[in-house]
Amino acid sequence: MTAAPSPRDQAESAFATILGELVRRIPGALAAALVDWDGECVDYAVARRIQIDPFDIKVAAAHWAIVVHEISQRKALGAVQTIVCRGDRRSFIVRELPERYALVILLRKRAGFVSVTRAFDACERALAHEAAWTLPKGHGIWIPVEVETDDRSRPIWLTTGAISCAVEVLGALTRLRRRERGFRVRLASGGELNLVREVGNRWYADEKLG
Repeated sequence: MTAAPSPRDQAESAFATILGELVRRIPGALAAALVDWDGECVDYAVARRIQIDPFDIKVAAAHWAIVVHEISQRKALGAVQTIVCRGDRRSFIVRELPERYALVILLRKRAGFVSVTRAFDACERALAHEAAWTLPKGHGIWIPVEVETDDRSRPIWLTTGAISCAVEVLGALTRLRRRERGFRVRLASGGELNLVREVGNRWYADEKLG
């Protein structure tokens, strides 16, 4: 019998929807929280069918926000970008964001850290749009998309938001991670972009349609 999720202790904002999408896209993710550098939780999201006390999420995220702040004070280390902590029972990924905010992900034991880069990219892009942040150069490149494939698992149709169009495969991408597939495709408009399928049949594009 599946445990019912713990009730939320604050009203759900647009940030919760963005965080929930991030949790769904990272294998083994249990919860995510957006916090400021004072440790105040802006909002959070929990994976479906997972029972976690919201207070525990907020406390963990607040502690990691303090860690990020302390590390950032050590000039010899340079700017903090991502902190990864693998534990015996739970693991964490902490990502620094603009305006002194941080993104904290709670993961299962033995959860993989490989398929996170594009998911974080997509999340940062959505958060920046919602909060009117300016992302550093090179951040927010990848965009989550829906892809229909043919009987050879090659893309034939691409959808993102209200935009949908046919695509023509021009070639396969190389130097991808194990179990990933990538394609260079041409849109009906004549534009070109890269599509990558990660574990779990999650697709990303490196250019915005339209």
